[in-house]
Amino acid sequence: MNRYLVFLFIVVLSSFSNAQNTTSKEYVANVDGIVTVKGVLGEAVKGKSGQVFLYEMLGNDEFLIDSAKITGNSFIFSPRKFMTGLYKLGYNNVNNALDFVINPGELDGEIEILINNYRINNGYAIDNSLENKVKQIYDKQEQAITSKIKLIRKSQKTRDQKLREITLLQDELFQFGLSLNTQYPGTYFGMILSHMQSSNKNTSHMYFNDIDFSDESIIRSKLLPTRIQIFIQRFNNYATNEYGFHDAVDIIMSYALKNDKVAEFCMYNMLDGFYNTGQSQTKDDPIWINLCNYIIDEYILGEGCGDELEPSDLLKERASQYKQLQVGNIPPNFSVSDVNNQNIDLYKVCKKNKYTVLMFWASHCQHCMAELPGFANWYNQNTNKEFEIIAISLDAQKSKWEKTVRDKNFNWVNICQFKVYKSPICLDYKIKKTPTIFVLNNKMEIVYKPKSTNQLRSFLLSSK
Repeated sequence: MNRYLVFLFIVVLSSFSNAQNTTSKEYVANVDGIVTVKGVLGEAVKGKSGQVFLYEMLGNDEFLIDSAKITGNSFIFSPRKFMTGLYKLGYNNVNNALDFVINPGELDGEIEILINNYRINNGYAIDNSLENKVKQIYDKQEQAITSKIKLIRKSQKTRDQKLREITLLQDELFQFGLSLNTQYPGTYFGMILSHMQSSNKNTSHMYFNDIDFSDESIIRSKLLPTRIQIFIQRFNNYATNEYGFHDAVDIIMSYALKNDKVAEFCMYNMLDGFYNTGQSQTKDDPIWINLCNYIIDEYILGEGCGDELEPSDLLKERASQYKQLQVGNIPPNFSVSDVNNQNIDLYKVCKKNKYTVLMFWASHCQHCMAELPGFANWYNQNTNKEFEIIAISLDAQKSKWEKTVRDKNFNWVNICQFKVYKSPICLDYKIKKTPTIFVLNNKMEIVYKPKSTNQLRSFLLSSK
């Protein structure tokens, strides 16, 4: 009997010890390693041909790092070093894609993705990864809550009612993420979910204390873009301090400088955010360009980082591109074929005209299709024009683009590269919304950035 009690005690102690080890497991920062990414296309996927593309996720953006051909019903990428984080797999194009986690610390040198649906995000499995099990559980809950939020936004409720209900749902999703991190301790994805809201959300100088900015892996998620955006909105103090936004930037950078790559990510994220806020607002407000220039001059091309960081050439080049897109500067040139297969060189077009208008639009953009047909009628009636319009479409389907151009009598110069926002010209001009308009003079300098075709028409009429 005593032997039995001793045995039982050992079993219970062992179980307790194992439970303690499981619950005390902690996430390990800055893990990298060589991993082979491969996959199999299941029987439900028809037409097993083409290519798959592998992208690195940095915040809300993706960057192509490799491609592989589908052979038989499988694919394999060359082994490479990965830092823990989110990556994207695209099947034939970036729009048919799924996000997944690579954490070399949990893998035995490879990760295999089983694809069970042509729309690959609708059916896939990664059996050898706890990280991706956690992510798939979370994704399902996020989709359900996102659907509820969409219904609330379409409802007839007051703005305050909508905000309250949406905030409750967002908090519910955050609590769900916290529970996953508790249930599956030590995962990268769980760690990210548990920090999507600040534990000091009402105190500006402590808002980022819960984030380890020395961990480079945090830039491979939506964590920093989300937290930075909320922080700037909540603590800019602009109503009482004209330099409130600048102070918010300085606080963020005081944390970010713990890691060079994290610091560069934060600088670029804020630069891009401020620039596109200015682009999307219906009225011009110099504060957004001023903030862009503050980041560029103080932290990227200036000496705001002191001896702590020497920005990379890539970041300096990106900063210079934002400078190029400001009024008074010369934007990137391009030379591409138009809808009639004629070569269009922007510099040459500008030299021939008093003004050249670059108009970024898309046939699927409701705002564009509400404005452009009427503007096209005015354009077609002006026979003595001192300007030319180059309309750059963000369409993906050639047939739809050509039909829209033809049916709507868009008789200006028409260009499309069929890669939507990833089109080379769109990337060069930092296009995040349509329509977006630039007016260039005969020296190819930007002289005006109207917010609408009405503003554009008024400018062109007043500048004769």
